[in-house]
Amino acid sequence: MLQEHYPNRLSFFRKLRHLSQKQMAALVGLKDRTMISKYERGQVLPSLPVESKMELVFHADGPDLFPKEFKKWNDEVEQVKETKFKHKQI
Repeated sequence: MLQEHYPNRLSFFRKLRHLSQKQMAALVGLKDRTMISKYERGQVLPSLPVESKMELVFHADGPDLFPKEFKKWNDEVEQVKETKFKHKQI
């Protein structure tokens, strides 16, 4: 799949909504487009408030925006559940 080459789907969703990086920055409360560019390239992850605003702008959930990160986090949680809580239902 082509998406596997990208760190997230932010650029895809932004372009789908016909927004520039500058417009996106304004919508999520950032001063300029610099951080949007860094988020799209996977250099940094947005803070929870910024990520939550992105969900609202795009009408999408975190796993839709950051599928690789959420898969990694899910795998980490499942690993802990299997090793530390194998006799408890979580």
